[in-house]
Amino acid sequence: MRRLVVIAVLALLASPLAAQDNPFKFPKNKVNAIQVSYAYAGDMQGTGERAISKDKFVTHENTTAKFFGKTTSTDSWTLLTSDYTYSADLTKKTGVKRPNELPYMEKAYDNLDGASKLRLHQNMQDMAQMITRAFGTQALTAGEKGETKTFAGEKCKEHSFAGFSVCSMEDAPAIPLHLQGNLLCVDFEETATSVKKGEPPASEFEPPPGITFQSDPNMASPDSLARGFVTYLASQQLADSLAKAKAEMAKQAPASNASNASSAEKPRELTPEEKAQQRAACEKLKNFDLGKTMADAGKSVVKEALNEAAQEKEAEAKNSAKNKVKGLFKKPHL
Repeated sequence: MRRLVVIAVLALLASPLAAQDNPFKFPKNKVNAIQVSYAYAGDMQGTGERAISKDKFVTHENTTAKFFGKTTSTDSWTLLTSDYTYSADLTKKTGVKRPNELPYMEKAYDNLDGASKLRLHQNMQDMAQMITRAFGTQALTAGEKGETKTFAGEKCKEHSFAGFSVCSMEDAPAIPLHLQGNLLCVDFEETATSVKKGEPPASEFEPPPGITFQSDPNMASPDSLARGFVTYLASQQLADSLAKAKAEMAKQAPASNASNASSAEKPRELTPEEKAQQRAACEKLKNFDLGKTMADAGKSVVKEALNEAAQEKEAEAKNSAKNKVKGLFKKPHL
């Protein structure tokens, strides 16, 4: 579900401000039934499946990723309907049922006035640009369109923004044929390996066996939550906060980048040497075993405490023995 929101936001950022549609409106597909297989590369390896049948959208991902020295395997299943989202962890045999957030966000956006809609788009662009500057990702201006590409025999139009690119299928915009990006030292790439048009097997949309879906108590009032979220994204308060943050970042920027402080311009592109240094630092971070380091630190603290206790006990024993010896040689009473 959240991956779909990301795709919608990327599509929003890649379109001209004056012509932007509702970013929370699920894309209309010319193809109402399709099944796509994926391969994941980069710091997350594995495979995935997506299938659409009218108003149902199902995703199954089986991946392995490594970060902070820990390798994590995930086997997840998600079904999106017009009313609800069902998410399951197939390894832990747990499931969560939530209201489909997109229709509520779509409605909240439609209820904004024209100025608020434009401000929402601008705020989201400013946030993406700040992430670009803060984390050193490659900056791409809004509206930058790539070429038409082909994956698994199907054409897609590529759009890029802030170091991310999405290539959505021309006949089914809700289906990405290629996703790629880098954020916080994590490289991600998803590529379609096969596309089958036509009604997928009914079993694709059936809940996994042995899973009981529990309702998310935090989503008891999805309408008010969506309205508050969208209103905040479109608020002058957020715009002022972003302007203040951008001004602070501009002050801290090197003098060589002072001329690029404007939000409409790109930050300086990293040199090959800087990119190599950044990559080396990222590799160290990925292989840094945080759990082992914390465990070793804990053992060291315990060892020091035990040594101190032993030393104190030894000192007490010496003092006790010394007092006993003194007691054997008392002064005689004259």
